[in-house]
Amino acid sequence: MRALHRSAAGRRHGTGPRRALADHLVVLLLTLAMVVTGSALSAGPASAAEAGAQDTGAACAAHATPFDAVANAPAMILRMGCAGDAGSLRTLAQSDSDLVVAFDYNVPERRDETRAEAQKAVAAVQADQNSGHTLAQALYDHARDNAVGLYPTTDAGDYDGRVTAVGDSIVLVLPTGEVGTSATWWQKFLAGGIGLATNVLASGVCLALFAPGAPVAAPVCAAVGGGLAGFVTEALNAAFDHADFKDPDTWGGLLASALWGAVAGAFTGALVKWASDSAGTFVAEIQTSLRTVFARLGSFAAPLTYVGDRLNEMVPALLRRLNDLQRGVGGTGTPLRVMVVGDSMTQGYEGDWTWRYRLWKWFHDQHIAVDFVGPYKGTKAQATPQPPARPPLQGETPGASLDNPDTSGGYAAGVDPAFDSDHFGVWGRQAMQDKGLIRGMVAQYHPDMILVGLGFNDMGWWVSGPQGTLDSMKTFVDEARAARPDVKFAVADVPQRTYIGGRDDLPLSTTDYDLMLRDAIPRWSTPVSPVELVNWSGNYTCARDACPAGYDGLHPNALGEFQIAHAFETTLHDRFGIGQSVPAVPVSVPERPVGLAANVRAVSSDLGVTVTWDRVYGARGYTVRSRLVGATAWNETPVPANRYDTTWTQDGWEWEYSVRVDDGGDGISAWSPIVRATAHPHTAAPPTHILTNPTLDGVDISWEPATGPYSDSVDRYEILTWDKDTPGAFLNSTAVRGTSAHISGLVPGHHYVVAMDTWNAVGGGLPTGARPVTIGAGTPPTPTGLRISSIDATTVQLDWNSSPQAAGYRVWYRNRTENGPWQSDEYISDTPDRGIAFLFPGSWNFEFAVTAVNGQMESARSGAVSVPAPPSTGGGGTGASGTGTSGASRKAVRAGGDSGPDAGQDLALLREAPTASLGSVPTARTHA
Repeated sequence: MRALHRSAAGRRHGTGPRRALADHLVVLLLTLAMVVTGSALSAGPASAAEAGAQDTGAACAAHATPFDAVANAPAMILRMGCAGDAGSLRTLAQSDSDLVVAFDYNVPERRDETRAEAQKAVAAVQADQNSGHTLAQALYDHARDNAVGLYPTTDAGDYDGRVTAVGDSIVLVLPTGEVGTSATWWQKFLAGGIGLATNVLASGVCLALFAPGAPVAAPVCAAVGGGLAGFVTEALNAAFDHADFKDPDTWGGLLASALWGAVAGAFTGALVKWASDSAGTFVAEIQTSLRTVFARLGSFAAPLTYVGDRLNEMVPALLRRLNDLQRGVGGTGTPLRVMVVGDSMTQGYEGDWTWRYRLWKWFHDQHIAVDFVGPYKGTKAQATPQPPARPPLQGETPGASLDNPDTSGGYAAGVDPAFDSDHFGVWGRQAMQDKGLIRGMVAQYHPDMILVGLGFNDMGWWVSGPQGTLDSMKTFVDEARAARPDVKFAVADVPQRTYIGGRDDLPLSTTDYDLMLRDAIPRWSTPVSPVELVNWSGNYTCARDACPAGYDGLHPNALGEFQIAHAFETTLHDRFGIGQSVPAVPVSVPERPVGLAANVRAVSSDLGVTVTWDRVYGARGYTVRSRLVGATAWNETPVPANRYDTTWTQDGWEWEYSVRVDDGGDGISAWSPIVRATAHPHTAAPPTHILTNPTLDGVDISWEPATGPYSDSVDRYEILTWDKDTPGAFLNSTAVRGTSAHISGLVPGHHYVVAMDTWNAVGGGLPTGARPVTIGAGTPPTPTGLRISSIDATTVQLDWNSSPQAAGYRVWYRNRTENGPWQSDEYISDTPDRGIAFLFPGSWNFEFAVTAVNGQMESARSGAVSVPAPPSTGGGGTGASGTGTSGASRKAVRAGGDSGPDAGQDLALLREAPTASLGSVPTARTHA
């Protein structure tokens, strides 16, 4: 049916004979298709009885036609029967009772081109057969590849044979044993063969309507031939299966979409004009032509009349749909309905312009009427200030709801108030999730076109690899089509991001997916529902080592928003013919305003100390720096909202704070003035007697309940684990209400910090460290190579050989002059060295040994080492009082261990470890 447009062009601009040729060819083509369709509609099951009555003993003769030459032949004729009656075609068969079917073409103005099209079509079928398919399957594949959505082809049929291009003919030969006798067999065979033949004929007719050598003729006619072949095949199969053949309104809409998809771009205006001027006349000519062939096709007169009389009923629907489509790409009536689907990079964050806005502005500047559709309007809003969230109990999977995402955020101050911001983009969204939602969205909002930017979160969060992500995207396309068969797609690949330690897989997975998507998309298209690739990754300046387009190594800044919009605009213009031009990405883009954190307040609270300040619109986050009064070094903590709570504190500690706005690569503000507060928490103490034991993929942990003030309202115990071997690993937590737990999903061979805190009615308190563990390892070997050096009279430095099985080390000491017992505290060093200070009355009085630990498992003590006594002491005595220190990285041996906010290296590491948030990318798999 796609030949209609080119036929019209020929009638308007061609010569008189060319017009007559075009009308004659297309009319005969439609006649052939509708003859078979109408026969099935009219005859139904009776056809089987008639076929049996016509059987002369050879199945090939059941529906034979003469093989004689036809004078004044139309553009295509069908000759069919037994090889013994096939004249010169007999040589192609092995037996007189083989079935021979010939489609003869008569397009004198483009004879060579039509022959070439026939040879190309035959070669494609032969290639399919050479890969192991039967002729039936090969013809079925041809029909499926050109589907238009009228009636899905589900049955290939059961036959095999050969197809050959001979002169001006395509010839199919089926051996005797492959020829069926039932009406159903013949119907499936005819549908497949006529579909193949229609492709060639439509291409030839189309070429005849172009001037010789026209550069657009070949690609346009290939599309027209495929689309018309698909329509004819589906119409025949629907009729043969006695299926719902739809109604003329549906025919008109599907045919219009098929024609539009075939000639998208510069030819759409000519298509609409021709349909408006000539469609009624054209259908009338078809009806007249059908009647003129009654004499030759007498037994088909009734069905031909039925089909011909109804064809004119589809013309109004055809015209309506074509005009709607034209207005959707630039007219002033019904706009093009566009649904933008994506994740955080599509939804955007409060204060962003978003690439959706830049794309909307492009439509507006191109004078294209567009209606963005979808369930949401806003960006993701800045987080609401609130106390630390209670950790989920083990087994709970709170997760973000798919039903009520945060879409309440606003846009940049300069966004046009007329911006049509409807969309279906959500932070953290995956193709795996949206494939189950898109059918309902399409059914509700009826988009003409879907723009898709998904896939990063599938691979970034280990939901699926490249193949699984591609499968999800294909399902997404299929599900959208289930709600609207002619919806169009512009599907983006996935951009790279800056390197994340421990995620060497991510850039490789992204590259693999992008290559697979580029290869798959052409196979996903249908004539009425094309799928085109958007080269997001090629337009977005973001890579392993730098990301000028993003503010955090991934998410777009103002420049990145322009680049993403440019990628979609290019596809819409080049592949769909939408718009007159695609402007370059501007050199200068608006700077993001960076506000100041004002009215910073720090007050004592039940949690410890609570710091708040005025909300800054559009701030992507804030950084809070904190320290104990009197300390020199600051701890800096990023927070998403205008509140920060110090909960890792003891009563009476005085803290000081300063805050700044942090917009990542878009800028940071100055620090606010320092404020102070003293902590008076009402949280409970941590549990005691914590025991850890590593397992093959996790850790077993047990403890004694918390006691002391505020422990009467204990609700749960939080277990914190952190992978020290994965750069950038997130701090993971889970909670239980008992006194033991098993944490699984940890990485074998990696070393983990383990700590616990207590949550009561107020919140969580100061944690305490447990012994670290090496996952999958047993008792570590005794440390070797222990060495000692004297720093001063009361300070020594120890170091020894490390062991991969050890999660940490304990230093033991004793007074050797008094032959005292060996002693140690619970301080665990995570490196094979430690400084020991305050060794009164002198370091030479002590000897030292080391053990390696892995949870509660501990090695034997190493050999002892000591420093020699100075000559004046004679090897003993009290000596002078030492005043040396161990330095910032050394810990003194004291009964009961260290105290203070940084007690233990492991807790200091936990304080600085990042926590997972929506939009971030994990560096290790951890499950509780």
